[in-house]
Order: sequence, then C-alpha cells, then structure tokens
Amino acid sequence: MNELEGLNWKQLLLRLAGMTAGCVVYAIGVALFLDPLTIAPGGLSGISIVLATLLPLETGTILLILNIPLLILGLVAFGRGFLLNTVYATVLSSLMINGVTQLAQGYPLVTESPLLAAIAGCACVGCGMGIVYRNGGTTGGTDIIVKILRTKFPHIKTGSITMALDVAVICLVTVVTQNLEIALIAAIGVVISGAVMNRVLYQADEAILLMVVSRDSRQIARRILSEADLGVTLLPATGAYTGNPQEVLMCVAHKRVYARVRRIIREEDNAAFTIITSASAVYGEGFKDPFALEL
Repeated sequence: MNELEGLNWKQLLLRLAGMTAGCVVYAIGVALFLDPLTIAPGGLSGISIVLATLLPLETGTILLILNIPLLILGLVAFGRGFLLNTVYATVLSSLMINGVTQLAQGYPLVTESPLLAAIAGCACVGCGMGIVYRNGGTTGGTDIIVKILRTKFPHIKTGSITMALDVAVICLVTVVTQNLEIALIAAIGVVISGAVMNRVLYQADEAILLMVVSRDSRQIARRILSEADLGVTLLPATGAYTGNPQEVLMCVAHKRVYARVRRIIREEDNAAFTIITSASAVYGEGFKDPFALEL
C-alpha cells in the first residue's frame, strides 16, 4: 500500500512538495474560514473545531491528538509503509492550521458570513485533501477510514465516502451543539468539499472516447498518430443497410487535445459519422497505470 516505494529522489521530492501544497490549502480552509466561525464541516477537523471551543487547546493540536488512534489503525491495516504516506501530511496539516491561525491573529476575519465561510473553507479543504491524495498521502482523520473502505469498496469514489462520513459527523455535532442552522450551513460545505475533491482526484483521469465512421478513416488515423501523438485502432465493420465493409476508427484522447482531434476529423471528412462520449478512467500507455493504487 506504500505509494512512495520505488520512487527516485526527484519523484519523491515532487510528491512531498505536492503533499505540502495540499496541506497549505487545507490549513487555510480550516484556519481562515471554518475555525473562526466555529463551522464544523464533518471529519476530525470538524470535531476538533467544536472541541477547541470547550478545551484550552488549539484546533490543530486537538486534531493531531485525535489522529493518533487512527494512525495506529492505519498502521495495522496497511503496514509500516503507510506511515511514510500519512504521518508527514497528518502532522504537517495540523501544525499548519496552528501556524496559519497564529499568523491571522490581529487581522479582521476574511468573511463574517457563515455561509460564505463554509463555501470557501470547504472548497479549500476538499482541494487540499484531493492534492494530498493525488500525491500518495492523506491528511489523517477520516481519510484513513476512507482509505480502508476504498480497499473494500473500490467502485465508490473517495469524495463520496468522505461526504457520507462527514454527514454522519455533522449529525453528531448537531446533537451536541443544538445549533441546526450552523449544521445546515456545514452540510452545504460538505457537499462542496466532496465535489471539489472528486474534481481534483478524477478530472485529470477523464478522457474523450471517439468512434468515427468515415471513408477517409485511414487518412484521419495517420494524422491523429502524427499530429496528436495518440493511439488509434481501426475496427472492421459492415454497414447493416448496404452490406459494404468499412472501418470504424476508435481513439481515446485527453480533453486537452480533443479539439485538435476533432479539427483533424472535420478537415478530412466533414461528413464523418462521429460518436463522442466521456471515458471516466482509461488504463494503459499514456493514461493511468493499471497497477497503481486506486484513489
């Protein structure tokens, strides 16, 4: 389960830099938006925000303490390699929350609106967690539970599991605080956090699948191969109405190069019958590693 094994120093430093950037974004969301207005958006961070109003400890410190039993659980579930992936981001994110909080003291609040704070804060939290996840770590807390559940239910997206756990925590916090309005605002934030996390985690993996029926399929294929540097497959087919043999061109393209492929098809045969659909995940050369751990 250790995603950092086998990486050279350059790759390892890039992963650590990515995790650090994710922790910064995560800490900004908690320290500048959620914590000042006591908005508990689920997860251990939400519980820590509520406990910080009752205990003489900072939110980041409480978060780090609450993470200890979950880190032990992760160690049991995934082995020692798990610590390399998680402890760095867990400790760093907790320390950064305290650090950003200290730096912000003496300055006015970014916003005094609980709704705006929940939207901005949870967007930062979801983005930060997504960046950390993409670089092989977690920010601890319910992320560890999510990682365990993903091994059991790999067909469910990380953001969706996180959202379900966050809703459960919000319900618990609502019972304790008896503040339904803040709970509803936090729930809106949870939806935003889950959506942003899914966007960060999976958007880069999405691609476009094209199926093209054209008399000039071979010329189109040659241009896609040379100009777009994409693989192309020609599938033998037979027209049901005419009975004539023909070829169907199949190509998978990243969204960033789709416009170039579409232009090639139009230039070669503007009457080509083209089917375009979204491919949520593509495995193989030029796309996702089929042996990589699912996020």
